[in-house]
Amino acid sequence: MRLEDEHPTLFRQLHPTRNAGIDPGSVTNSSNEMVWWLCPAGHEWRETPLQRRSDMMWKQSDIYACLYCVAPGCTVHSCGHRRFQSGKDSIFRVLAHPCDKCELTEHARLVLDAHADAAPAAIGVLESSALYALFCSRGSEVVEWWDKIFPLVEAYFVRMLCVYVAIDTVQFRLRRKWTEPVVLGACMRRIVKELPRNTHQEMYSVVPADAGHFRQHYMPEIQPSEIVRALTRVGFDVLDTALGIDIENRVQFFEQQHFSGNGVLPPTTFEGRHYPTFDHISFDREKGAASRLQQFRPMEFVQRTTAVRLTLGDSAPADADDPLGRDYIGYAPDLTPEQLWERARGMWKLRADYAAASSIALVVVERRVVMVASISGVTFHRGALAIAGNPMPDHPLMGRPDPLHTPNPLAHGTFDQGQVP
Repeated sequence: MRLEDEHPTLFRQLHPTRNAGIDPGSVTNSSNEMVWWLCPAGHEWRETPLQRRSDMMWKQSDIYACLYCVAPGCTVHSCGHRRFQSGKDSIFRVLAHPCDKCELTEHARLVLDAHADAAPAAIGVLESSALYALFCSRGSEVVEWWDKIFPLVEAYFVRMLCVYVAIDTVQFRLRRKWTEPVVLGACMRRIVKELPRNTHQEMYSVVPADAGHFRQHYMPEIQPSEIVRALTRVGFDVLDTALGIDIENRVQFFEQQHFSGNGVLPPTTFEGRHYPTFDHISFDREKGAASRLQQFRPMEFVQRTTAVRLTLGDSAPADADDPLGRDYIGYAPDLTPEQLWERARGMWKLRADYAAASSIALVVVERRVVMVASISGVTFHRGALAIAGNPMPDHPLMGRPDPLHTPNPLAHGTFDQGQVP
């Protein structure tokens, strides 16, 4: 509905001369367009009709209230956003520049415009990067389907590098404010998560120790929260999505890493491209890259272990109809590893997916590991399950404190084996 019809008193307060190019009769009462107002006392300020007719607290229930008259402790920016600051000496101010949030949003739009043309510069960074060559070389050696995903992997590197190149262009006049180990290393860490688990240790050996890390609202070293939030506001999605273990999902992940503001791939094609081969060096790719990386320090690979913990009590007779045919259950110090495992592996009210996701079972007595066993499957009996596996009497966790220190007799979790005391 038109402002003139719904709120004639407000309509008469539209500024008669400063709203050039706007037809006052067409202004609606829910419009978000900034217009100038003139109150009966002669005060001028800028505000949208929707803001003007709202019942904000500072208006004290008078929607026709003037900011100058009622809210002297107010600062109004040219973008129309306001900030209130009470105090006896506070004055009303109208500033010619937009607020910080709007300035940053406009800055993000400039970054996004530069982002569309940043792919050649990003590719140039990769072409000359020994870090990137080393990472791709190792990937081709240890990942069975690396050739299938390599163009997509490179597209992901370029997508993220384009953000940094664009920020350099807009904010720092092409002076690089980031380092390759931090940014390329962050991309490497994200990609390794999508590779088969049995390749992780090899792949982490070529990720730099000072690699950054991408989080939901974090880009290493470049105004982490402000720039990312502003880019998100103007429509550029810099977030990654966690995936499952299906290879097709992993390929789909890389395909979805669009690196343009509107989600449309730029004309740059990565098909048929290959990572730098260091042809001018007489060594193979990996040695050639390593010769450029004399001070290279690899990221330490933290080997995480997923386990279920089974807590045993003292030895006691089993039920007469025990599903596993056992005579006794519980712990006794004179048992062989096979006898102890047979007593410990069932029967438990344990979720089957916890057992399936674990690589080992820990048998704990008085908060100390007395048995470690592999897990090969589960069997179900009367609403409970028994774990199938084999004892591992020489496992390094034998005799160590329980790494899944929870009060419950059953537990499932992941821990760093090297940090168990």
